[in-house]
Amino acid sequence: MKNKIRQVCFPPTLTVFSLILLVLVSGCTPLRPQTDPVLDKKAKCLANDILSLNQNIKSSKGIGWVKLETNTRKDKFKIAWAATAPNLLRITFIVSGHPFETLVATGEHVTFISHTSQHKPHTTISSDPNLEKFIHIPVKLSGMIAILLGQIPIEKFDHAWFEPGNSTSSPLILAQNWKSTFQKIHLDGVGQVQQLVFLGKDDTPLYDITYLDYQAHGESRIPATLLIQDAGGRKIHLSLTRFIPNPPIKESVFRLTEPG
Repeated sequence: MKNKIRQVCFPPTLTVFSLILLVLVSGCTPLRPQTDPVLDKKAKCLANDILSLNQNIKSSKGIGWVKLETNTRKDKFKIAWAATAPNLLRITFIVSGHPFETLVATGEHVTFISHTSQHKPHTTISSDPNLEKFIHIPVKLSGMIAILLGQIPIEKFDHAWFEPGNSTSSPLILAQNWKSTFQKIHLDGVGQVQQLVFLGKDDTPLYDITYLDYQAHGESRIPATLLIQDAGGRKIHLSLTRFIPNPPIKESVFRLTEPG
């Protein structure tokens, strides 16, 4: 009697599901070089140290200057702001002593108000919108609030490593599961962040933040002069000339009491 070979056949749907899962996992896991796990651990600790910079500052008020540059125009505004972590902000752009535009983030949505009738009041659906449409650079609201709190706007990450060939020196590379984007951090000789670069697929630059000056405020050092630039050459020069850490701010500051 011949031995029968038993075949186990998987249902077609299971096979298809497995292939889809394999493609998704391989497609959403950031590509990275082979690195030393010991150095990776150091890189992640360093990245967390950078992320923790000035996290003790929960609110801020101040004034400063913003210069916006595109290929076709240049604008300069004085700004006055009040911010409270994680998502409350009121910032007014001022021209020749007069309010020009105000942005109010309530934690649920963001409203843009023109004081010169340039546009009708506009309210976003998202509580953390991309501000590219309004300031021409693809910075999220949460990133702008972090900057105004004196923090480094690093996005969430799951992996960190040193760029090959640089040992424990900069730059650091950060990646998040299920995302094809990366963050690269350049440090100066004393360990301060010199530049934060956001990269898309195939290392395509999206935008970067260059830190030009830090200033002492009590026991904290605040990034006070920054240049934000995207791949198209659009720029934001931001200078924080007066910075008050952890002032008491009433919640009513972040509420609109009158239409428009």
